[in-house]
Amino acid sequence: MGAVRLDGRTVVVTRGRGGDDELSARLRELGASIRDVAAVSFAPPSDPAPLDAALRALDGLDWVVFASATAVERTLARLDGLGLPRASLAGRRLAAVGPATARRLASAVREPDLVPAEARGEALAAELAPHVRGRRVLLPRPAEGRTEILDGLRAAGAELVAVEAYRTVSAGREAFEPLARWLAEGGVDAVAFASPSAVRAVVAGLGAGSGALSRVILAAIGPTTAQALVEAGFAAGVVSRRHTGEDLADAIAERLERGT
Repeated sequence: MGAVRLDGRTVVVTRGRGGDDELSARLRELGASIRDVAAVSFAPPSDPAPLDAALRALDGLDWVVFASATAVERTLARLDGLGLPRASLAGRRLAAVGPATARRLASAVREPDLVPAEARGEALAAELAPHVRGRRVLLPRPAEGRTEILDGLRAAGAELVAVEAYRTVSAGREAFEPLARWLAEGGVDAVAFASPSAVRAVVAGLGAGSGALSRVILAAIGPTTAQALVEAGFAAGVVSRRHTGEDLADAIAERLERGT
């Protein structure tokens, strides 16, 4: 895979502040020219009290489940803000939805106890199911998060503490004006999406001009993001197999080498 190069190719990376540096780093390593669009940002929960209460009561929890690297970051930021030791989180059993989330946990706290073979919410809930019946499980999640993990853990008999840890905020229309111009000029080979929220933000931000996305390769970091493209009326030309930024970059290179 490493032999495939992206020299002379331009890839737009849609991301939020503090986005997937692994994706951009690998694209640059492969020779791509990168253009960034800050499609989303992350805001504190509308009411931090439930998250604060859960973090102050970590000793009474059995598992803490993270569905994204952002959930890890926002939870740790609040833990630090409350002056609580990260060791209190390290003492719980930890689960991560996929490799990128697992790496964030490992670098900031410790290696997670469970990472599903497939980086999807349904897979995470299914692999946790035998371990959580009758157990207290904390799920820090975005305000507008999907419900697959939440529903799966409840069905498995977990005593679930699901709290809002952050809100995902779409950028204003002006943030997408450069993307509209690049697409109109024909200077883009692929647009990479690392989350469903980025898909929705870009499509809404481009408005009537979103049809121009169909003229380039659209790359999704996993099946959930690919499904968001389908729901928006587009097809994912690339879906990474291991749902990591590095794998997505390699998949884009392979796809562009085959031609559009």
